[in-house]
Amino acid sequence: MSVMEKKRAHFWTAFLVIVILGFMFLNLISLALTDSGTTDEVAHIPAGYSYINQLDYRLNPEHPPLAKVLAGIPLQFLHLKGLFSNWSWAEINQWEAGWNLIYRLGNNADQILSWSRLPMILLTIGLGLTIFFWIKSLYGKKIALIILLLYAFCPTFLAHGHLVTTDIAATFGFVVAVWSFVHFLEKKTWGSLVWAGVLFGIAQTMKFSCFLLIPILFLILIVRLLLFKNGEGFWTKFWPHFGRYILILVIGFVAVWLIYTPFTWNMPPEVEHKVIEKNLRPDDSRTLGLRKFFHHFENNKITRPLGHYLLGLSLVFGRTAGGNNTYILGHYSNKGFSWYFPVAWIVKIPLAIDIFIVLGLTLLFVYGFRGKEDKWRLWYLFIPWLIYWLITLKGSLNIGIRHLLPTVPFIYLFVARTIHPIINANDKFSFVKQRSLQVFVVLLLVWYILSSILSYPFYLAYFNELTWGKPKYKFLVDSNLDWGQDLKRLANFVEKNNIQKIKIDYFGGGIPTYYIDKDKVITWHSDQGPATGWFAISATYFQFSKLAGIEEKKWDYAWLEPIKPMTIIGDSILVYNITSYDLINYPPKPLTPEIKISPEEAERKRQEGK
Repeated sequence: MSVMEKKRAHFWTAFLVIVILGFMFLNLISLALTDSGTTDEVAHIPAGYSYINQLDYRLNPEHPPLAKVLAGIPLQFLHLKGLFSNWSWAEINQWEAGWNLIYRLGNNADQILSWSRLPMILLTIGLGLTIFFWIKSLYGKKIALIILLLYAFCPTFLAHGHLVTTDIAATFGFVVAVWSFVHFLEKKTWGSLVWAGVLFGIAQTMKFSCFLLIPILFLILIVRLLLFKNGEGFWTKFWPHFGRYILILVIGFVAVWLIYTPFTWNMPPEVEHKVIEKNLRPDDSRTLGLRKFFHHFENNKITRPLGHYLLGLSLVFGRTAGGNNTYILGHYSNKGFSWYFPVAWIVKIPLAIDIFIVLGLTLLFVYGFRGKEDKWRLWYLFIPWLIYWLITLKGSLNIGIRHLLPTVPFIYLFVARTIHPIINANDKFSFVKQRSLQVFVVLLLVWYILSSILSYPFYLAYFNELTWGKPKYKFLVDSNLDWGQDLKRLANFVEKNNIQKIKIDYFGGGIPTYYIDKDKVITWHSDQGPATGWFAISATYFQFSKLAGIEEKKWDYAWLEPIKPMTIIGDSILVYNITSYDLINYPPKPLTPEIKISPEEAERKRQEGK
């Protein structure tokens, strides 16, 4: 290929990357402007804003700072008012601080949401570029462009890529940390070692789940040493490499300390003391030793960042073990289900991806490895996926497919490995077989992209074709479906239908009366029992009410089960217009007096009573 032809090829590759990611960028901007505030954004937005503005980390210590800081940068130019003189700041109430800053103190909520979401969108685009360049270095630009299409049209990345949360940040941190570590193992230069350490540290400040990188990188190191012995004994090579691995971790945690330091600099020791006591429950004697340990760090500006990091890490471990209210396929629990994430993956990830995975595994089984380098690549993409899934399955925090996002880029790597010999000439396939597989890959891509486009703008509520014909809230809720993103759409429905009174039980990061005339809104809760009139009930509360109702022997929304919603706003808010005729023809069943032992037993009894 001549120099001119190479330049032309580089131009068209760059042009296609810009077009694909440009489409994704515009899509995400549109979603950022139209989706209302989601649950976690209420805590993350004021936290990131205050970290920069006050150099004070009192809000949201259970998450590391970097994603929130990025979101908080544009807010410094909006001249927001009221937060730091508000009681919620002094009392370290992150949720009230969020609702006050965004909705109650006279600031423009939609302006705050849209500007704070912009850095998250840019981070999502940056993740796409990282995936593209990694795959391009392994399998060439054609394969990298195909994978970039999968990324840009992925409903889950579109759903979360414009929200101020830590999920995209965690994925970015995972990818760059593993990529840089693999690069170090292959190049063995001091420059690559330093970059591996810095990017490992940056990952730690994105989300605490990146702590899993410590065992992941160690296992990748072991595999590298076993595969490339080069005539040397394992232990002879192990100790020098282990020393460099430790050095990478040290560099990483120095980076963590440096990143935390400015955002804890202005925290008064008494505030840090209060943060520790408030988050580790002083009424629980089991946390006494831990609280004493963290108090040792609070009085010194140099040690406080490390103490704050360790505090956040301990809070995440505690919450993961403690669990969360969970609903899946008619089952309820406050401790989670071991099968939650496999089922969530099956119904939430596009079927085309699963078919690509099956195709890849089939080709691997039939044709085997393509040499030592291929085996090495398969190992370093398989280890992060395996470790992350094992820990996630063991945990009790079953609240959304978003927690699996860091594993998806490694699936893309496997898909790239799968389609590489199909797209390019390969002597393993006959001409007819290769053409057939190429047509199959193209059809999967077309199906995938069309499915994504047809889901616009309801990507948070995306479910694949396996769920067609059934209401989505029957499968999963919470951040899989209903995170509060459709409040503005509900307000439009109320206005369009000239509804004068509506009972609202809303789950999310918004405040209904900010968008809907307060004289029209009746704040509602499931335990208020059956009633007539207009209802707007978030799918999450619709399902979670049954767990709380059964355990506490109060009314829940089971009485609405026989009645079909008039409409479902964005697949997440169930709207009813209940008449006395409905209550006569579908009389609510009386509450049963038995004390319920467990959510599973309670659900069985409910089914028997129908």
